[in-house]
Amino acid sequence: MLKKSISFLILIFLSSQMFCATMNSRVRQVPKNIQEQVFITPKETLPQLVNFLVGTSGDTSSRVKILHDWICDNISYDCNAFTNEGAGKQDYESVLKKEKAVCVGYCNLMAAMCYYAKIEVDIISGWPKGFNYPGYLYKESDHAWNIVKIGGKWKQIDVTWDAGYVDKRSFIKRYTLQWFNLSPSQFIYSHLPEEEKWQLLPEKLIRTPEQFVKEPYIPGIFFEYGLSFGKNAHEYTNEISEATGFDIVCSKPNVMMMASIYGRDAPSDMDSASWFENAGSTRRFIFDVPDKKIYSTQFGARFSGTTTNPKFFNKSDFEQNILAKLPSLVSSKKITPKEAELFEKSYCLIEENNRYYYAEDLFDNPRNLANNKILKLLDRNTHNYETVLNFDIKAASDYDGFGKNVLRFPQAYQNYQNASTISLISPLKGSLKRGSEEHFSIKTNAYSSFVIVTAEEKYEFIPKNSKTGAFELDFKIPEDAEKLELYSSKDGKQFATIISYQLEQQN
Repeated sequence: MLKKSISFLILIFLSSQMFCATMNSRVRQVPKNIQEQVFITPKETLPQLVNFLVGTSGDTSSRVKILHDWICDNISYDCNAFTNEGAGKQDYESVLKKEKAVCVGYCNLMAAMCYYAKIEVDIISGWPKGFNYPGYLYKESDHAWNIVKIGGKWKQIDVTWDAGYVDKRSFIKRYTLQWFNLSPSQFIYSHLPEEEKWQLLPEKLIRTPEQFVKEPYIPGIFFEYGLSFGKNAHEYTNEISEATGFDIVCSKPNVMMMASIYGRDAPSDMDSASWFENAGSTRRFIFDVPDKKIYSTQFGARFSGTTTNPKFFNKSDFEQNILAKLPSLVSSKKITPKEAELFEKSYCLIEENNRYYYAEDLFDNPRNLANNKILKLLDRNTHNYETVLNFDIKAASDYDGFGKNVLRFPQAYQNYQNASTISLISPLKGSLKRGSEEHFSIKTNAYSSFVIVTAEEKYEFIPKNSKTGAFELDFKIPEDAEKLELYSSKDGKQFATIISYQLEQQN
């Protein structure tokens, strides 16, 4: 049986943090009088709040985390910082009264809470990569984060970034621990302190400003998925003279990865300019560029079998294709009126961005369950890939690129991506000529059989080479071939598309 399967090259990435992080439930158990009063009389009430939060927490790390969690749950980033009005005073009392802050305000509040919890703390000034990073360092540092002493060792944390993210000048609340759990060697990819000593690294690993600028920006979520770089170097902007592979090693099981490359003006011919190989724990992503322009890569990851819902929808899509269908789901008794109500209240429209964002509440299980249920019923993608890495690629001085309107790599399908180990050795190009002879070679331990399909009921098996371990065949493409696709099978009976090529006439 031959059948198609869904192409995995159509990817959906989320820039917001989705990695499962657990917030301490005690942040929602603060007595009402303390929770309300701390925003009115912060100086008098903050010690009471801190005493309640850390009262039952034994080790310093747990105490630091619950203070971090309360701030993430209660303080929003002040996007007035991007306007003429500005963010105003950032002392901890002003922050609590406004319930808003920029990075310095988050740090001041964290420092004040640590003081009352008898935790040694300081504030670090430096340069960040991430939102609005221009690719170079400003003359003066433009970010701040905290450093706390846990178990006799200093630890860097960024409460500002763990509280959420800014999208088009709007703050989106999205709790994460990715800037809480990093080691110094991981933290340095996104934060460069003004003083070298606060890098907390061995002398041989200390980064200069020039090295920091040259290295790629790596968000904390990259490390939470158990990812690291392979042998080849990755830089903020990589120059290539041919199709070039970048290796990423994964230490955690069941992690699925994807990558794409796109131009600043999003040209359509970039759809076929990336390729993927899986060697088990090592994933190789191969990229090429068509010309001398700078292109950006985007890497995504997710855990197999987990639900990762979109964090926003475009306004017209949400209103016309989601909200409009809720009444029919209720009338058909697929959902209850209460579930529909919870779903509608789960999303907030930000007109400036023309998007409905999911209003996160980690403790509202009925609402979260209703959201998952309805999105699945509406067949919306609930297996999104989270962006874990970006870097730029451009052609080196001795390379002009592979050319415009050229399919650089073939199209791959789900069975290729799902293979535990797989590598297409040849032909590693998107277009083949009818009448030409090609050497087909693919190496994998995930499938027992491969066939080349050129038309309905016209196919030829690719034998396995006992010496190389690869499936290999020298094959002349028929002049009348309607298509050229590779099908794979685990049992030799049921086959599904794994790779397809575009066919062209001989010159």
